[in-house]
Amino acid sequence: MAPRYSAHHLLLALMATLAGPVVLTEGIVFHVANRCPFPVWPATAPNTGHPVLADGGFFLPPGKAKRVAAPATWNGRFWARTGCNFTANNANGACLTGDCEGRLACNGSIGLPPATLVEVSLHEDASKGSSYDVSLVDGYNLPVAVSTKPAAGSKCAIAGCAKDVNAVCPPELQVTVPAGGGGGKKAATVVACKSACLAFGLDAFCCRGKYATPAACRGSVYSRMFKDACPAYYSYAYDTTAATAPGCYAQEYVITFCPNRWGAEEEGVDRAAQI
Repeated sequence: MAPRYSAHHLLLALMATLAGPVVLTEGIVFHVANRCPFPVWPATAPNTGHPVLADGGFFLPPGKAKRVAAPATWNGRFWARTGCNFTANNANGACLTGDCEGRLACNGSIGLPPATLVEVSLHEDASKGSSYDVSLVDGYNLPVAVSTKPAAGSKCAIAGCAKDVNAVCPPELQVTVPAGGGGGKKAATVVACKSACLAFGLDAFCCRGKYATPAACRGSVYSRMFKDACPAYYSYAYDTTAATAPGCYAQEYVITFCPNRWGAEEEGVDRAAQI
């Protein structure tokens, strides 16, 4: 039997023919750029009820950028994995930092901390509170800058770091790997820096229990180390001085791992080749 159409359906079809495709919800694009002098493996994980982007993870060589499409209301996180080897059978994971169960495509799995997190909460209507931030609450592995494209002023730009956190990370927070090659004794390489909460698990550092309010949880010498190196990032759960970009809804966003200069607020993607 042939399908039956009402006058309303026929009118909509005619309007679509005359006006072109009807798009109910426009998506957005994240330009994920790698300006590190080494490859990274960016990863994404959605919040509950949101789709996985770009299979949850991909390879990104130095100087390259990848376009990642997303719904206009996507909520979730981005981070970069480092030192990955997906060809070997690694019992402890495939990546030195940010690993997600040893897989290239994380498929929604959250990476192992410590890793610098870009947290995103978007809405179609900026008045509903679209925002993004960078968090070191679970620790640090790489610097990252975030902005809209085109740039929408300082309130929508989250800068990179003023210092390399791994270079100033105290021994009790360090994640290290043995120095490679050579027969001499070499110092281990610091690949990430844990937060005090991750390292010690104490309520005072994790803002839990009797410390679960902004008044009771005021940071520590460790969070101040993070804040000194990366002033715009969340250094602990109740960091009121962190940069949160509210009302910055755009069609395109730029996430740049390892901005060229410490503290730079550059988009990065303009000089990075897309893949």
